[in-house]
Amino acid sequence: MDTARILYEQYKVLPKKIRKELKALIISEDEPESTNTLMAEIEQGLEEVLAMKEGRIPVRTFEEIKRDMRNGE
Repeated sequence: MDTARILYEQYKVLPKKIRKELKALIISEDEPESTNTLMAEIEQGLEEVLAMKEGRIPVRTFEEIKRDMRNGE
């Protein structure tokens, strides 16, 4: 039995939630842009702060930002 087949057999016995997480992790590792996501998120946050300072978007409180993050916005 080759390594891929052994891994697949082990994957099949995992709980559904763990299989879903593992699959997402494997897929994200194959995407080259996933390594720069943190930097992209930081840049986006800085752009939002600048836009708030310039009055282009409404100022939000920290509580509003946390609520939006929990809701996935």
